[in-house]
Amino acid sequence: MPYSRKATRQPRRHFVGIRDLDEANWKVTNEMAALRVWTDELHEVEVRLVPLSLDCYGWNQGHIHIPRVSGAQLFDLWHGFHTRLTDILRHELAHAVADIHPDFVDSSRFVRCFGGGHDDDDPVLEYDPRHHVTRYASVRPCEDFAEIFHLYLRHQGRLPQRLAVKKPILKKWEFVHRMAVRLAAGKCGF
Repeated sequence: MPYSRKATRQPRRHFVGIRDLDEANWKVTNEMAALRVWTDELHEVEVRLVPLSLDCYGWNQGHIHIPRVSGAQLFDLWHGFHTRLTDILRHELAHAVADIHPDFVDSSRFVRCFGGGHDDDDPVLEYDPRHHVTRYASVRPCEDFAEIFHLYLRHQGRLPQRLAVKKPILKKWEFVHRMAVRLAAGKCGF
């Protein structure tokens, strides 16, 4: 789950409409195109608005499902948090990139950087802000990758200074950057 921030309660922004989804998808797609990580294969990924999900959002069978109302959004509303729809899409598109271009994440380089295999079910470490950009990143290596990728897109490939001093995070960022460079060159693996 991408970064949630404390915010004033504005119920409208916790319910996703088709226009909200289209605008967020357009923005994130353009960010990926600007960094040249948008590949022809990603054109097949549909971002779908679904009515309801009691758990979360998701990359599912080649598509991204974004619920109009989700348990995560209701939790955020109740507790006064807000997660940007663009951040959710960046995160879910990271899963799409990993599934569409598995040679990147099925590599020994991935294991060295993220501490485990992409599809491992167990956390590698307990949450540690020196190793993870969010709490959710500590859940599984694939979520750690998705959280780094989402920040990579959000910051247009430039590592925020606050993260540059954290060597484990820097190593993960460099993995995503190398992957982005290879994708931009038309390569689908290391």
